Amino acid sequence: MAKLNVNVDNGLEELKLEKNSKKVSKPVEPKKKTKKSDKKKSSKTNFQKIMDELRLVTWPTKSNMLKYSLATIVMIIVLALFFVGISALFDLLYGLVRGWIA
Repeated sequence: MAKLNVNVDNGLEELKLEKNSKKVSKPVEPKKKTKKSDKKKSSKTNFQKIMDELRLVTWPTKSNMLKYSLATIVMIIVLALFFVGISALFDLLYGLVRGWIA
């Protein structure tokens, strides 16, 4: 197969493949994994794998935790006041409508 590099509008190169007139006699088969190689790869226990993943975690700093906690508490208070206000407004409207009917 022949390679043909073409510039695309976004500046990246696009790789196009064209078929040659020659036929490929036999496709290449991927190598099969043996059970021995699988056992070698899984020599770590689950606990060791978890510890390896936890080492990759970026933990927040104390100041970041303080900022995020305060932002969460403020949003809870603002939303609570909003819903109390909406409830009070509906109670007022209900009382007015009930007064007009009765």
